[in-house]
Amino acid sequence: MNASRLALGFVAVALVGLWYVAGGTNPPATRAAEPPPRVAAPLAHENLTVYFVHGPDAVQGAKVLSLQEALDQNLAVVHETSDVNMLAVENRSPDHELFIQSGDIVKGGKQDRMSQSDMLLPPMSGAVPLPAHCVEQGRWTNRGSEDAARFKSSAKAAVGNDMKLANLSGNQGEVWKTVALNQGQIAMNVGANVNAAASPTSFQLTLEAPEVQAHVAAYEAALKARGEERDTIIGVVFVVNGQIKCAEVYGSNALFRKAWPKQLNSAAVEAVASRTDKPTAQAPSVREVEKFLAHGAAPDAAPATDTPFVSERLTQQMNGRSEVYNRRLAIMNDTFGVPQTPEVNAPGVARVEVTGPRGVQAGGAAGFVNPTNPAPDTTIMSGSGAGRVQIEGNATTGNRAVQNQQAFNNPNFGVVAGPQFRGAAPVSVNNDGNRLSSNVAQNRSTVTVESRDATRKNAVIHKSYIKK
Repeated sequence: MNASRLALGFVAVALVGLWYVAGGTNPPATRAAEPPPRVAAPLAHENLTVYFVHGPDAVQGAKVLSLQEALDQNLAVVHETSDVNMLAVENRSPDHELFIQSGDIVKGGKQDRMSQSDMLLPPMSGAVPLPAHCVEQGRWTNRGSEDAARFKSSAKAAVGNDMKLANLSGNQGEVWKTVALNQGQIAMNVGANVNAAASPTSFQLTLEAPEVQAHVAAYEAALKARGEERDTIIGVVFVVNGQIKCAEVYGSNALFRKAWPKQLNSAAVEAVASRTDKPTAQAPSVREVEKFLAHGAAPDAAPATDTPFVSERLTQQMNGRSEVYNRRLAIMNDTFGVPQTPEVNAPGVARVEVTGPRGVQAGGAAGFVNPTNPAPDTTIMSGSGAGRVQIEGNATTGNRAVQNQQAFNNPNFGVVAGPQFRGAAPVSVNNDGNRLSSNVAQNRSTVTVESRDATRKNAVIHKSYIKK
């Protein structure tokens, strides 16, 4: 599909920065003693098939609220910051953590938004930056009686892999393209206009259209209760028109149950949008699904000779990122009183190094380099692999040792202080904010995002598999 091809043209380099900016370190290898998850026999309704994943709870006894639950109970506040790609969220529960999944849509504010990354906030977290993408264009004021300063609900999520990959890539334009494509496909298959008069570009309002909800309700009626029958279910694999689309696996059955209704709704909308008159292909076997989970993020075999992969788009994106960072940091400071102490160097060189064969996300190091100091002052990426790729471009400024840790969770800032650069001792980033470190990996067929919680011995809280 066009959106995914465009978004993934530089994902091998760009996505690896997402988890670092969110506070990540190189994740520990999966313990050999951990048993592989068990995949149950498929259950289907029309062109949507689900395979439930069974396994032990890695996170036991946790008290966690989903974003929708917390908003319903007035235990969370999502603030409008007047920056399209960055909101702020507070967990006001005195005893529950708040889980936000990448792709969660929040309705309201000046434009409906979609969370870019997984987040887990502690009780009484205070305002924490929430990286986001807009899933609506044009509106920049309140809609009807909605509060332009806050978002009141989060009942829907990203639909389809194109939208999810565009969201991960950090490309707002691609997100808007996938919204329009989804709206067109849904309208064609439900036989009605699904662009709401109140805001024709709003994906949230499209998902709320009565014609859409009527079609989706049949899938939910057939499958929702089946995901609530066993307390060993920790994940699900979705197959549409006989093709594996994605999988969502969680650290516990309790967390799966909270995420399941929204993820099923998303998959059902995708099934409606993808429905054709052609016979549905035979769904894959359980063994094929297990293989997908086992090898979805495994690196491809390295080519005989590594070929440098230079992304012009990423080079252009890095130019002037310090200016973008400082602007967004200023917005946070003006809105929430977040202290800031940036030190701006002379213009330097934005350099990205990624180790690994062409097309395979691996790692390396990156930073804005002060010409008088060869060592990078800041770090964007980290990792390991074979081979090396460099991308260079002029930076308008270098941004050195910005100490405001609370602003670092936004991948769109692009530049963060690098306490873990070149093997330095791990430093906890934003202790009062997002507890998750999200590591992104990919091969030719699949992008995998694994979010771990350092406060729980790096337990995997959520793992998402997205087919390209």
